[in-house]
Amino acid sequence: MYEIKRIAEDFIVEEIMPNGETIGVNDEFSFDEKSRGNELVCVLVKRNWDTHLAIREIANRLHGSPKRVGFAGMKDKAALTAQRISISGAKKEDVERILIKDIKLIPLYYSSERVKLGDLNGNSFTIKVYAKKMKKAARVPNYFGEQRFGTTRPITHLVGREIIRENPERAVKIYLAKVFKGEKDETKEARKRLAKGYDFKKALDYFPRHLKFERTMIAHLAEYPGDYIGALRVLPKFLKLMFVHAYQSYLFNKYLDKVINKKKKYEDGPLFGYDTKLTTKEEQEILDDEGVSLSEFLVDCMPEMSSPGMKRALFIEPKDFKVLEHKKDYYMLRFSLPKGAYATTVIEHLFS
Repeated sequence: MYEIKRIAEDFIVEEIMPNGETIGVNDEFSFDEKSRGNELVCVLVKRNWDTHLAIREIANRLHGSPKRVGFAGMKDKAALTAQRISISGAKKEDVERILIKDIKLIPLYYSSERVKLGDLNGNSFTIKVYAKKMKKAARVPNYFGEQRFGTTRPITHLVGREIIRENPERAVKIYLAKVFKGEKDETKEARKRLAKGYDFKKALDYFPRHLKFERTMIAHLAEYPGDYIGALRVLPKFLKLMFVHAYQSYLFNKYLDKVINKKKKYEDGPLFGYDTKLTTKEEQEILDDEGVSLSEFLVDCMPEMSSPGMKRALFIEPKDFKVLEHKKDYYMLRFSLPKGAYATTVIEHLFS
């Protein structure tokens, strides 16, 4: 048994940039006064903030769209994290005036290039694990962590599955109305009430204000009844793509389970897409079990959601692994992982 994330400072995530440098949560930075460009690159340090919501709040304070904000990767919500972001058309002075609880924005320089998804080498983690014993650090199954699917509401892969099946109505209704016990009572009641008749005009009166993405979709459906594709399209691009990516991740995890159970020696596995070339019988078994074909990843009703697929390593080895401190009831660890790998998966392997 083990426990993590009692407080945000127990789980520190620091982004490793493409040049190999790490952005520390406590680092000091100076602004490059000679820099030029339309993109203002900043360090974002956040505590207990969802990345999507942090970006949305920053955009609101600048009276703009979240689409103006570029970032390299998602960071854990229940954590203290540091990463680069870019803000199109923002001025250093305007960003310096932003005051948001548990968020720090530090302008670095102007650039002509936006920070894009995947524009990082990986992440460095400093994690306090409350446990008595730890296994030896070694190769770890490269599962996607629960964050990929939603910690409180693990639905992103369910929405993605319906998008792949070209059932946008079902995808929207899962996103808006599927209830999970970890949510606030007010939120659960709102979702249940909506599911009784899907009266989207009335839902605007009672749906909680903090559910901003849901309310945006509901407002669209209130104005354009039946336009479920349009309701999905009002979401930020990175959130829409996350649905299909989460479904691919779900299938990858199932494939990795099968590889481990059969004791196969494969080195990589598929994030299934329309261009995937099947190379093992286990890959076909996963598709058969799920009742999905590769061609379905070419989404005719929403072409922007289509995915060609790619390969992903089945196992990873944490780099620069160190036990910083070991007491009777906890371990303080530091290690780094390549982009797309999950520290929670490493912790599960070491302490379960």
